[in-house]
Amino acid sequence: MRKRVFINPFVDRGFKILFGQESSKELLIGLLNDMLEGERHIRDLHFLDKEVQAVTTDGRGVIFDLECEDKDGTIFIVELQNAAQPYFYERGLFYLSHAIVRQGEKGADWKFKLCPVYGIFILNFRSGRTDKVRTDIVLADRENGKQMSNILREIFIEMPLFTKTESECETPLDYWLYNLKYMEQLETLSFKGQRELFNHLEKLAKIANMNKRERAEYEACLKVYRDNKNIEDYREEQLKEKYQEGKEEGHKEGALDKARNIARSLKQNGFSTEQIQQYTGLAAEEIDRL
Repeated sequence: MRKRVFINPFVDRGFKILFGQESSKELLIGLLNDMLEGERHIRDLHFLDKEVQAVTTDGRGVIFDLECEDKDGTIFIVELQNAAQPYFYERGLFYLSHAIVRQGEKGADWKFKLCPVYGIFILNFRSGRTDKVRTDIVLADRENGKQMSNILREIFIEMPLFTKTESECETPLDYWLYNLKYMEQLETLSFKGQRELFNHLEKLAKIANMNKRERAEYEACLKVYRDNKNIEDYREEQLKEKYQEGKEEGHKEGALDKARNIARSLKQNGFSTEQIQQYTGLAAEEIDRL
């Protein structure tokens, strides 16, 4: 097996190395700005208390999330999700609502002036709700689609739906998604000529640049991630096999019912058992019972 050069960014320790520490803050700013190109430009961020590693111990569910704020008070919640959940879109809304409610001030003079809250949710699974890589949710007028408020904003990225090759990538966001999705398979990161920031991304992502403690933590997280992925893959394969078996059994039952109906009609019209057997393939005992 070829020795891997880069970390898996979908492992909690890997995600934190790339985006969740002070030394990688410029990468997070770059990713957010490319997601919000033409809408918002972030110059600086500081991590809020939520950054205290909301990491699961079993490698499933939310593997790492972080909350940060820019100079204008706008809050950004960035979350990476490995395991499918039936109400993930609703869960994202719940988290963002809390960030909005926390801005409330006591006293009669408060005029409900709120800072925007952005939720960036990177899903390492298909939600089943869309066939698009990116889904943007805003507060808008239902009739004309005009955005009525920028207070609540959600972006969902479904990584399995991103299937572009390197040559097909056109936008800065494409560059990010390509490098993140295929990072563990690459020997050098792509698009460094288009994005100077990717030189820093490559340096942080290299396994060889980890210290002994980071490497041990990463390997432990990677083992859990792979174990759980194998379990999920096996479970999905079992479900596919059962579905196929049920489908084939349904075809058999349908063919049998059809043969019985034909045999019943032939019997009513005076055909012999031997003749009916020839037409339908049913056993004589089966025909006699009709």
